Order: sequence, then C-alpha cells, then structure tokens
Amino acid sequence: MTGGQRGLRGPAGRDNGPTRKLRKGAHAVKVIFLDIDGVLNCKQTPNPRKFPYIVDPKLLKRFKRIIDRTRAKIVLSSTWRYDPAGIFSAKHWGIPFMDVIPDMPKRPRRDEILAWLRDHPNVKRFAVIDDEDDELDDLPLFQPSPAAGLTDEIVKGVTNYLNGKTDEDMRSNVVARVFQNIQSALKGHEG
Repeated sequence: MTGGQRGLRGPAGRDNGPTRKLRKGAHAVKVIFLDIDGVLNCKQTPNPRKFPYIVDPKLLKRFKRIIDRTRAKIVLSSTWRYDPAGIFSAKHWGIPFMDVIPDMPKRPRRDEILAWLRDHPNVKRFAVIDDEDDELDDLPLFQPSPAAGLTDEIVKGVTNYLNGKTDEDMRSNVVARVFQNIQSALKGHEG
C-alpha cells in the first residue's frame, strides 16, 4: 500500500485493513502502547454472554480523556492484535489505534514494543498501559489492576507523564511484578 498506509497482517498473511503508519521523518509524536484486557475491561465489566472481546464503555471514556489531553497516537500491544476478530472488535468499540506492535513469539512484550520504537524514531515520548508486567521494568508502565481496569488516577498519571509534567510511572509493587515476570517466563509470552 502507499500513502503512509499499511495493512495489519493476520494469520496466513491476510490483510486485516489499513492503518495509519507513522512515517519516518514525520514530526515528533507521543504514543500509548495499549493492552485492552484488564485495562479497558475488568472483572466488573458486564458481559452476560461471555463474549471474548469486550470493552467497558466507562473505561473507554476514561481512556479517550488521555488521548484528548495528550494528542497521543495509539498502538495496540494487546493480544487482540493476533486475531482478525480482535482487530474488528477494537474498531467496533471505537478504540482509535493506528498500528500494532510486531508479533515476536516466545519474546516478552518489551521486545515487541522496543522493535516498534526502533522503526519509528519520531516518537518523542511514550507510555505503556498494561495490567501485566511482561518484562516491562525498563519502560514507562502504567499498570491498572485487572479487577478495576483503568482508573482516574492512572488517567491523570499517564496524561501528566506524556505531557512532560512528570517522569513517574505507575506500576504494581516489586513483589507483584516479580511474580508476573516468573509467571510470564513459565507459560511463555502469550501477547
């Protein structure tokens, strides 16, 4: 494709639709790497039919406040990116993503994010919003509880971080992160 567009490649190389790609040499941008499960949905999200791809409208509204206040671009780091139905659902729910991180099986999400950043040198500031710590210790991680999802406190923290008002991130305590990293290493990277 041309004109700064590229398709999202799903299983067997199928094109899952165009997204806007940051062109090399374009102006500096802010980026949010977004996980969805545990961030835009949580244990309290109504899902009576047990659909696999669900978004809590209240949490999405909170997330969109970050975008409005920072003008950040969204890159999906969620496992939803593996499945055309997940990509379709993200679009259906109105998640305004412009790209996805690469799929690097058996590698931690950190490596996938860093690979994406290497290909997009015009990113001036970025944040990762993820309920899990998949070896994200050296990245600016904002980590909601999967029980509650994205909170107003995290919205404020991400906004202040991306707007350069602070260099503080918001993550779980060290013990929880160690447990998550061990769990991730034992079961392998699932996304």
